[in-house]
Amino acid sequence: MDGRVVLILLVAMASSWLSRVLLLRALRLRHPEEFAALGQPSRRQLESLLPRHQDLNLQFWKYLWGERVLLLEDKRVSNLAWLIRISDSALLGSVVAFFWSAGR
Repeated sequence: MDGRVVLILLVAMASSWLSRVLLLRALRLRHPEEFAALGQPSRRQLESLLPRHQDLNLQFWKYLWGERVLLLEDKRVSNLAWLIRISDSALLGSVVAFFWSAGR
């Protein structure tokens, strides 16, 4: 069980990271006004845990999990947003499963 949980964890992390990179690129190229409204985040800023980037991370997270990203009527952006949501949910579930199986 632990091996499968770790594999799901790694796949979900990679999928979430790649989807975020592709979403940022799609927003920058296809919807520059939305990208500017988000504060023009870079991949490195969203990966950072520094306090100065916390507001940017929170704003991007709210945008991603809100419905505004889905109202752009752009299939690529909508699909990437859904993929990130699914990957993040799988990531959270696998972390919980990992700690649950480690505690047994």
